[in-house]
Amino acid sequence: MNSTEINSKWRPWEKILFRFFSVLLLLLSQIAYNPLLEALGYTYRKQTSVLNKPLEGAVSWLDRYIFHIGYIPAEHTNDFSDTHFGVILFLAIFITAVTACILWTLFDRKAANYNRLYYWLSNYLAYYIFLAMISYAVYKVIPIQAHYPTAPELLTRWGDLRNWEVLFRFMGTSPAYCMFCGWLELAASLLILFNRTRVMGGVLMTISLVQVVCLNIFYNNNIILLSGILLLATIFVIAKALPKLFEIFIKLKPVSLAQYKYKFSTSWKKYTMIALCFLPVWKIFVVTERGWTFYKGVLHNQERQSLYNVTFFQHGNDTILPLLTDTLRWRYVCFLDYANTNDKMVIFDMRENQDIHKCKWDTVNQRIILLEKEPLHFSYTSLPGNNMQLNGYWRGKVTTIQLNKLNIDSLNLVKDRFLFMQEDQ
Repeated sequence: MNSTEINSKWRPWEKILFRFFSVLLLLLSQIAYNPLLEALGYTYRKQTSVLNKPLEGAVSWLDRYIFHIGYIPAEHTNDFSDTHFGVILFLAIFITAVTACILWTLFDRKAANYNRLYYWLSNYLAYYIFLAMISYAVYKVIPIQAHYPTAPELLTRWGDLRNWEVLFRFMGTSPAYCMFCGWLELAASLLILFNRTRVMGGVLMTISLVQVVCLNIFYNNNIILLSGILLLATIFVIAKALPKLFEIFIKLKPVSLAQYKYKFSTSWKKYTMIALCFLPVWKIFVVTERGWTFYKGVLHNQERQSLYNVTFFQHGNDTILPLLTDTLRWRYVCFLDYANTNDKMVIFDMRENQDIHKCKWDTVNQRIILLEKEPLHFSYTSLPGNNMQLNGYWRGKVTTIQLNKLNIDSLNLVKDRFLFMQEDQ
């Protein structure tokens, strides 16, 4: 970029848009995927408790006297997403950005441009986008964000699923698709960090996030607001390059995408920037380690999960027949085994409603302990053919249950192979 472009005069509407979006994105980035907490490895839930809990009183006051949306702290979550809390906080930040833009415009009429401020703000937002997106990218590459369906998920009726559950089911049945999306997000996250590749990374990230935002909207996933903020930040980062991209791809004219690189003159600022260069490496390592640990649990469960059909159910002195209208008798039982401390027992009634319990296997005393507020347990006896009998106390009466093991591979999920000639399926 030459000196003429550095000292170029921005048009009034460009300066107004910059003032508004710079304030808006700076404030939103402190609440949605806070960069410092992301860098320190805080999960989204931990960030919610650290940042949003102290804001509940302010949000309640704003809703009571200004917005009247109906936020009730005792009933509603304090997640900054598509919730009462998130919408109120977003509206407050939006109004603050509009007010700040008006005041900034009134008191800073002489500014010709904001090239330097835009450059440093773009660097900040590039790191912000990277820190927020790298977890999603790695969790798709491994892949665990949408894992292959478990036996209880395969037995769930399509009509009982919410739209976002359908989304994760269809993504999970094709790990290759998740991995492709993950590699795209990973490449975009890395490219957007550096000045030389920022435009390319921004374009790839925009393509990826447009798809994510559309899926969240059309499948009613409750992170529309969060993904929209990341998309808006990405467009802001490459905003100055958009007219040049139009010249290149539409008018087919040769245009330089080079941007002037501002530098710090003091030593401590230079060393701070060098230290920040190691942050992406550390973040990738932490996220990958965490994701791989979870993925090993998913693989372990795929190998160890077991599904049983209930062939006999005696409750007290009554032998309950397998009537489809009955809600007491069990129809299926599935045991999930992600790790020694993460076992689950999923009970299906005759209407195929699922009741999920955390459980613990006591192999010495041959008991299955349900970890409820008041722990229950069933003693189990192995029967021929890998079958099982349970004896215990269920809903007020002594209960005997016989389980017949089913082959999970027999469940209705067609595992298509990729073939160019589909007739060979």
